Amino acid sequence: MTRLVIALMLVAQSAAAPPAGSPLKFEVASIKHNQSGSDMAEGGTLPGGRVNARNVTLVNLVIMAYATPPDRIEGGPSWVSADRFDIAATGNRNASVAETRQMMQALLADRFKLKTRIEPRDRPVFDMVIAREDRLLGPQLKPSPTECAGQPGGESLPPPARPPDLANPTCGTIAFGGNVFRGHGVTLAQIAGSLSQFAGRPLKDRSGLAGLYDFELKWSRPSENPNPNDPPEFVTAVREQLGLKLDAVRGPVDVLVIVSAEQPAMDD
Repeated sequence: MTRLVIALMLVAQSAAAPPAGSPLKFEVASIKHNQSGSDMAEGGTLPGGRVNARNVTLVNLVIMAYATPPDRIEGGPSWVSADRFDIAATGNRNASVAETRQMMQALLADRFKLKTRIEPRDRPVFDMVIAREDRLLGPQLKPSPTECAGQPGGESLPPPARPPDLANPTCGTIAFGGNVFRGHGVTLAQIAGSLSQFAGRPLKDRSGLAGLYDFELKWSRPSENPNPNDPPEFVTAVREQLGLKLDAVRGPVDVLVIVSAEQPAMDD
């Protein structure tokens, strides 16, 4: 099984579509085949509009470019999840995360002739609802203080000026590290989107809560010999710390379908 190692810090708005206008493109980009035979892939977007990835498949690149989890990508010829590439690209040094992803999408369309579309699929999902009948929230989910109150909710928040800091996230960001999530000035929909990757299925925000919130979530992965001092497992932690319950249901989920792709010309 391919192991994709990416330094993960989540920006709540990073998947939002960049402003309309001329597509952003990398200034320099190199693509080479990787013939190492290794199952270890690594890479990701870097500050300043850069991408550096080694031994990655086209599917790995689509995950990075579209901020889409692997279980929501379908289609394409067989090589898109088998052939490996090394990619290095440099763009505008002031590019945000969202702009870097737009440049990646343009690169994949240009060099891989990638064409995609979004289709709904009926899939198992979790509805994220308030756990208590009195609608009291958990101790680690609180309305944001006044410093974030003037910012608009939803995906319209601008990308932050610097990468998210796990110890002190700025307004509108969610940071993750070591089985700890911290968010500052984010919506419940953004929290649901960030937690989806660890829930095993997409989360839909059905809490009915508006406005911006701060939260902290700590959990432990399942273990045969759990330590009584460790935080609870994921679903229990969400309930106890955030006061939110994950109800298993089925519902429509947007899936990115790879319509077509071509092998790219290799750089020397």
